[in-house]
Amino acid sequence: MRKYALLILALLAVSVSCTKMRDIRITDYSIAELENIGFTGVRATVRLSIDNPAKDFTVTSISGTVKRDGRDFAEFDLDSPVSVPHGNTSDCMFPMTLSLSGSISPFEMLGVVSSIARAEGITVDATVKLKMKQGIRHTVRVRDVKFDEIMDFVR
Repeated sequence: MRKYALLILALLAVSVSCTKMRDIRITDYSIAELENIGFTGVRATVRLSIDNPAKDFTVTSISGTVKRDGRDFAEFDLDSPVSVPHGNTSDCMFPMTLSLSGSISPFEMLGVVSSIARAEGITVDATVKLKMKQGIRHTVRVRDVKFDEIMDFVR
């Protein structure tokens, strides 16, 4: 789950046009809370340490689909907006929900989780909506980003 949240924030930092926004870095990540939602979902709070030399902004929405070998595997969403202050590195809590697609069984999910280190065939489609302090809004959409590329961004 934390890896999917990192993907969204990584894409956000890379794709916004302001040069300083491209200097945003995720320096650490962890799962602060984890709660099962039956057999088909997870609610997690992901803690991201974000070095933001740019201006304050708010992540108003994150939504997307995780695919495995081209087929929908899971959907994810941000539960509530998250403010990211500028300045020194800040810990930001991202409340996320991840739900299995209807065609995926919980047992198939266990197989993927056990082999996630390889991440072969896993891609993400995502939409991230931002609101800058001045009221400017940005929407970032990405398609078929490989999981390995996301993890290369996180240092």
